[in-house]
Parts: sequence; structure tokens; C-alpha cells
Amino acid sequence: MKLKECLKEFKTKGIIMENKIIVIVGPTAVGKTYVSVELARKIDSEVVSADSMQIYKGMDIGTAKITEQEKKGIKHHMIDLINPDEDYSVSDFKDEAEKAIDGLLAMGKTPVIVGGSGLYVNSLIYDLDFGQAKSNEKLREYYTYYHREHGEDALYDKLKRIDPASAERIHKNNVKRVIRALEVYDLTGRKFSESYTDIRKKSSKYDCILVGLSMDRKILYDRINQRVDKMISDGLVEEVKSLLSKGYEKNLISMQAIGYKEIIEYLDGNVSLEEAVNILKRNTRRFAKRQFTWFQKDENVKWFQIEDVHKVDDILENIFEYLNV
Repeated sequence: MKLKECLKEFKTKGIIMENKIIVIVGPTAVGKTYVSVELARKIDSEVVSADSMQIYKGMDIGTAKITEQEKKGIKHHMIDLINPDEDYSVSDFKDEAEKAIDGLLAMGKTPVIVGGSGLYVNSLIYDLDFGQAKSNEKLREYYTYYHREHGEDALYDKLKRIDPASAERIHKNNVKRVIRALEVYDLTGRKFSESYTDIRKKSSKYDCILVGLSMDRKILYDRINQRVDKMISDGLVEEVKSLLSKGYEKNLISMQAIGYKEIIEYLDGNVSLEEAVNILKRNTRRFAKRQFTWFQKDENVKWFQIEDVHKVDDILENIFEYLNV
């Protein structure tokens, strides 16, 4: 029996709840995109992206954004939402993604969530408190003035001293987020990172099936290296040049992302193209390792080892079996 038919049968029997969602996680280049599309096709559903970089318009090659051909006619949500110089918080993502998810559930579809951005994923499936402290205008004005007078490094050093965990998570160029973390600490006496200490408490809103994709590290790293080479041949350097020519400054949070900051270093004449590519590969491998570490801590994830990404039907059958269908 096909996955789509079995899920339909389960719905009829009342086994699959109305708020059921399937969430696919794992490191970059492991094959999440392909698996999510094939799964969505089989269950006649749509995909909701939980990728913090694919929200940016015009940043396609460096983010490995899914192409129309790769979508295979499956509608995708939460992609190309904002320009590279616009602010976008985890809370913003949660609000908009839930609208997409709720819309699919209302149509009787089981949404397929896919992404490697840990906090984006967790904002949907776990109860995270984004409003644990109200804003204080005077504090915000003070830190804004401090940043203007002393620079982002000095502001960031303040955060590193009081809350190293948040400093590890927040990029120093994300001044708005750094100020928010300092503000929360001053208002509550609690570290901003403590907002996320209970991220394993499942949300009461959705009934989640968490599927993790993993791969032998050597194979994964080879895939990452090949992906970066393809990005270069597909025109990553030209994409970064185009973004800069449109006035998007290199210190923007979006432009400091992996895939962009390395090429900017090359365009600035600080490294050769070969050095930039090697650094990009290294940084992407390190990122993949961090992603896997993040999701591996979650005991709710059921892991599936991908031996051959071209045999995705085997993985789908394993997922199918995990769903007890």
C-alpha cells in the first residue's frame, strides 16, 4: 500500500490526529530536501521550510535554495520572504510558519517541515517563550548609544561576559538581538539563553513526528565539498557581486552567512578564490557537525541512516514503517 493511501486510511481510523506534522531534520547536504519533496508527493501535501537563510530573496546559490525543478510541483512555504537587509526574528518565523501549517491542516493535509536551523525547528515543535521580558525603552536607548559610540565588538563583549551561551548563538553583527539579550538580563537578572533551556518540552499545539537523516561523516563531507564546487560553477561569486552592487552591505547578518562571507573576503582581495573556496568548505563541514550535534541531543528524533541518496525510496519505506503504516 502506498504511503499516501496508508496515511489516508489512518486518518479515517482516527489514528493520525488533525494537528499531525512531520518534521525532517539533519545536517546540510544530507538529502533533507529530496526526502521532504518525495514524502510530500506521496502524502499529497506541501513543504514548510525551516531554514534561516532561505528566507532571503536573491540569495539562492549560497543558501542551496531549492529550485523549481527540485520542487517537482510541490508547493513550498517560508522561502523568499524578505530582502537581505531586513530584520527577521525567530518569533517572526514562528508566527508566519504556523499560519502556513495551520492552513495546511485546515485542508486536511499533513505538513512536511524541513530544515537545518535548530532554533527555527524548535520554535515550532517545542514551547519556547519569546516574550519572557518586556522591553525597556531607556535600556534599549542606552545600548544603542553604547553601540554607536564603542562599536559592535565592545557591545558583543558585554554579552560574552554575562551570557556566553547567547553570545555563541547570536552573531555579533545582529546588534538588535545582542541588545535584546542584554536588555533581558538587566530586566530579569536571568540570562537570555535560559529562555531556551527547556526546549524539549513538546508543544501542545502540534503532534509531531520527528525524523532525522544522518550519513557517514566522510560521505557527508565529500558531498559538502562537491556542493560547494557546484555553487562556484553555478555562479556564487557573481551572485555575491550582484548583491553588493545592489547596496547590500557586507556587514549585514545575511551577508555574513556561510557561503557569502567567504566570497566577500575574496572580492575584498584578502584571499585567493581557491583559499575562499577551501575556507567555505571547511566552514560548511563545521556547520554540519554543529547541526548534527544540536539535533542529536533531541531524544524525540528517530534517526535514519542514508547510505545512498539515490535510493530515497528505501528511506521513505523506513519512515513509512516508523509511522506504523
